[in-house]
Amino acid sequence: MLKNKIISAVITLIIGIFIIPLFIGSTYSIAYGIYGTAFTMVIAVIVSILIEKYSKNKNVIFMYIKHLLCALIFSLLFSLVNFNANTIKDTIYLASLMGSIYITIFVIFDYLLRSLNKSR
Repeated sequence: MLKNKIISAVITLIIGIFIIPLFIGSTYSIAYGIYGTAFTMVIAVIVSILIEKYSKNKNVIFMYIKHLLCALIFSLLFSLVNFNANTIKDTIYLASLMGSIYITIFVIFDYLLRSLNKSR
């Protein structure tokens, strides 16, 4: 289980390097994108393990919704940490959008890897 989540996080990190520049223009730095996303993926792996361990309903859709809610909460907290009165709406929108995209990629690859391991 942990191995699948780590592989999913690495795949999400690699794909994220190409996604972030679509939303952030000239101020984008690949190094900051990798560091920020890597930190986020560590948190995503830990939260994902906790969600799957303590979740009573193991339906894929419910699990995805739980992951998505956690990602949105983390995005909101990230937006509040980087608070600027002039750009708060844009920051919340951008962080929520990217958090949703990242967690969707993470959950898809985690599910695919789990399905692949079950079939073996």
